[in-house]
Formats: sequence, structure tokens, C-alpha cells
Amino acid sequence: MRNLKRIKKLNGKHFCICLVLLLAFQSGCKKERDPVFDVGSTAYINKWVMDSMKVYYYWNTALPKNPNYNQQPLGFFASIKNGGDRFSQLLNPDVPESYPRTLYSDFGVDLVTINTAGSEQTILRLVVPGSDGFQAGLKRGDKVLAINGDVVNSTNVNALSEASLKKGSITLQMEGKAEPYLINGYLKPNPVYTTQVWERNGKKIGYIFFNNFDIKALPKLKEVFAGFQSWQVNELILDMRYNTGGEVSVAAALAAMITKATEESIFLEYRGNANAGIQRHSFGNEISKLFTPVNYSQYSGLRLNINRLFILTGKHTASAAELLANNLPPHITTIRIGESTLGKDMAEFEIKDYRDPNLVENWVLWPLVFKVYNSAGKGDYSAGLPPDIAADELSSLPLKELGDPDETLTRLAIAQITGITVTSRTLSLNELPKKLYDSRDKEDAMVTPIRVRR
Repeated sequence: MRNLKRIKKLNGKHFCICLVLLLAFQSGCKKERDPVFDVGSTAYINKWVMDSMKVYYYWNTALPKNPNYNQQPLGFFASIKNGGDRFSQLLNPDVPESYPRTLYSDFGVDLVTINTAGSEQTILRLVVPGSDGFQAGLKRGDKVLAINGDVVNSTNVNALSEASLKKGSITLQMEGKAEPYLINGYLKPNPVYTTQVWERNGKKIGYIFFNNFDIKALPKLKEVFAGFQSWQVNELILDMRYNTGGEVSVAAALAAMITKATEESIFLEYRGNANAGIQRHSFGNEISKLFTPVNYSQYSGLRLNINRLFILTGKHTASAAELLANNLPPHITTIRIGESTLGKDMAEFEIKDYRDPNLVENWVLWPLVFKVYNSAGKGDYSAGLPPDIAADELSSLPLKELGDPDETLTRLAIAQITGITVTSRTLSLNELPKKLYDSRDKEDAMVTPIRVRR
């Protein structure tokens, strides 16, 4: 067990600490009286899961002493997880129920059903660029009348959505449109959906809608910041209201383009169980997990002349997006506008059976391993990061497109920048929108892990 303390680096994809579960670790952790099961049996798989959790799991000392190994793996995993664990995952491509499918993941749309002043409506909250719906002309804020021919309401919207996922397509009848829209799968676009530059009251304001921290976003982000430099942007709005997270190394690279931090400045701190301990990682250390050697100037050279950052957040801002929002403040003033974030303040890493021959086929374990903190030691935001300026994007309908300066959250950020007061009627409690269905809630249950590479 002492060998675990010699783990030198924890690195990241999506914030994936992809550690190899060495057979030596497994055998070293076994007790003499541990049960022995036939290779390939369900009990054998469950024992492998338990052995892995005993080594790496954040709550490893609270695991049950005598679990029932004679369960299906997903049920077994659920039975041993800590009560405070919302995000650990056990996956198998041959077990569909281990991979929840959503409207966003399959069709590139998000639906929300709301009640305002006693009237229900289902609207498109997001239409992903490149999706069938986007190419057909569907827009954020469009009202959905029917799904697959059935009039939609709060009582059937979930069942209709699930039926569509099972079928592999969804047909939407929209208000004001004669013909329905058939939407199939789509290729996921670059995570940088849209960027804008506006000039207001002598301020040059850059805007980025950023949807996840995939490594393929980096070339686009560098291109955007170079363009912002040429425009002499001096205020920045980062829209992460639906950002599901991703690679912490990409978050560090983006932070390096925003702040005045040096390569040696501490970006984050990991706190694990007694085996993993506490580890503090610099900007350069995290970025080196993507590129070695690190050319830090390719990021620091793109910095803008800004001394604050406006971050647009929502209840679906998660994982590495929350980490960035929490870890920037020691290095630059941040103002969060919107709703509290999801509250995923822990990192996972991928565990597979790397033995030769492989004795546990296809199962992949993603246990919560670390709490994450910023360089000032601030973390513990499992209830979400609260906004500095609270606002509900659904309070003003129809929804404006993302990147529209008059969109609710964006308009508030611009008002803070310019000092021009936003004039809007205060809604009564009865007029405030009440969410009855949110298609992204299912996505949140399987939010992209905070991943660190080895």
C-alpha cells in the first residue's frame, strides 16, 4: 500500500486521472480471508470493483465491510457508494443502462417545460450548432407544440423524450411552422459555439460561449483570443451556463490566457484519501499533461488587457467549468452572473483492468477520488457556486440567441461593464417561471468527469 504514495503525477483528460490499476496493488490490498470467486463471474467483477474502491475511493474507509457480491455490477456499485457521492460511475458499453442517453447527447437539443403565470409551455433552450435541428432552422426559444405527433405537456414530455431516445430520432412540431422537424444524431461541434465583440461606452467587450473543455477547443480558443487582441478587447464575458466540464489541463490553458499567472503559479490543489494525500499543481504542470515541453508563452502571449472576468453560470455549469470558476479568483477578479452551479467539486479517474490477460472485460470504473481546491485553499462547493448577481435566463421570454447582447444574462454583464442600468419590470412571485421539466437534468446525473491525465 505504501507504493501508492509514490504516485508522482495525476494528469487529466476531461479531468481524467487515468491511473493504471496494477495487479500488484490489487494483490497487496487483499486480506487473507477475502472471498475468492470464479474469473468472469458477476461476483468476481464486483470484487474487482471493491478492491479498486478500497485503494482509490475518496471515502474508502467508509466502504461496507461485508457487501453482497452476488448482485448485478450496477446494483452492487450503487450499494457500496457513499451517501454523499452523486457522480461516481461504473460503465460498460455492452450495458446500455450504464450510459444514460439524453436529448442533448443524441440530438443536440435541450428542452425545458415551464409554467409562467399559470400557463405551460415547452421551449427549445439550446440548439447545438451542426445538429439537424440547427441546420433546419430551429432556434433557441422556439416553442414546441408536439413530439412525435403527440401534443406535449408537463405530464408526458419525459415519456415522449425517452421514447425518442429509444427510437433514435425525434420529430418536433413547432409553433408557427407548418411542417414538423425530424432530428437524428449529430456530430459534436467545436465547444466554442459563438464569439462576439461589442463596443459600448468606450469599452470593447469580448464574448465567448464555451460548452466543454475538450482538447479540440484549444486551437479555436487561441484563435479567438488572438482576434480579441487585435480588437483591443478590454472586458471579457465567458458564458459557461451549460458547460459540462472536461479536461482540467484545457481549463489551465484557458486560465493562462485570462490571468497574469506565471507558469509556476499554483492553479489547483487535490485532496484525496490517505493513499493519495494532498497535491498542489501549477499552471505549467497541468498544461504539460497535454503538451511537453510546455511553451507557456503560447497562452500567456494571448492575454488581454483585462483586470476582471464576467462568468455566466447556471445549474448545469458543472465539473471542470466549476473548477475554473472557483480557481480563477485568486488570480483575477471574477463576477458570476446567473444561477448557482451544479456542485461537482470532486475529481475522478478511470480504472480499467490492464492485466494480461484481461480478467474483467469492458467494465470501466470512475470513482470520486479527490476534492479540488484553488490556490487559496477554497473549495467544498458541493451545493454549487452561488452567483454574485442572481438571474434566471427564463425570466424573459422568448429566449434570445446565445451571443445576442440583449439575452438576459449577457445584458446584465454588459450593464455591469458599462454602468448603464438595465431597465426591466420586476416579476412577481407568480410570474417567475417554474421549471416542470428540464431535459438536461438527466445529463447532470452523468456529468463529464473532472479528469486529470497521468
